[in-house]
Amino acid sequence: DKNEMAVRVRTQIRRKRYQDALKEQYQKSVSMALTDGLTGLYNRHYLNAHLGNMVKYATKNGKNLALMIMDMDHFKFVNDTHGHDAGDMVLKQLSDIIIRTARSTDLAARFGGEEFVVLMPETDSASALGAANRIREIVEATAFVIDKDGQTIKRTISIGVANLMEAGDSAEGLLKRADEALYIAKNNGRNNVKVAVKTVPNGW
Repeated sequence: DKNEMAVRVRTQIRRKRYQDALKEQYQKSVSMALTDGLTGLYNRHYLNAHLGNMVKYATKNGKNLALMIMDMDHFKFVNDTHGHDAGDMVLKQLSDIIIRTARSTDLAARFGGEEFVVLMPETDSASALGAANRIREIVEATAFVIDKDGQTIKRTISIGVANLMEAGDSAEGLLKRADEALYIAKNNGRNNVKVAVKTVPNGW
């Protein structure tokens, strides 16, 4: 019967659309769980989940691993002066700079607020310092658009860099040293990069 056949075909089409919609919704949910909604970079949860594994792999195989943590200078001034929408636009443009400069093997994440982290496998101190300075220079040279009329502002960024030590190191230690280097960069006038000094952990 033609009518039965038509009903069957329509039912199959509806079922397929429903399944596709479910699949799309699932993929969106997964993406939201892994990425930061504003910038599209990985979120802190994803970074925390992978940092430990990358440290273990690098330590086990004798590989270099570098981490940079960056913070836009005086970002509160942007929000207070131009509004949070302008601040969000600046953060999106900063994330675009990070994506453009990062390699395909790097893991870039929004750490929180205006802080971003880039994890760089098989990268020594000199290469990590060079990568951090490239980002710093691009940010300094960028005119950040802050409204639909095209108004722009200038910004700078401070970056702390740390490298994995040969043994006895941890994800927490790597992140802490990078964060301490960032703190020094901030205290040294901002708009600069500081590399963490390697210290021997207790028990060595």
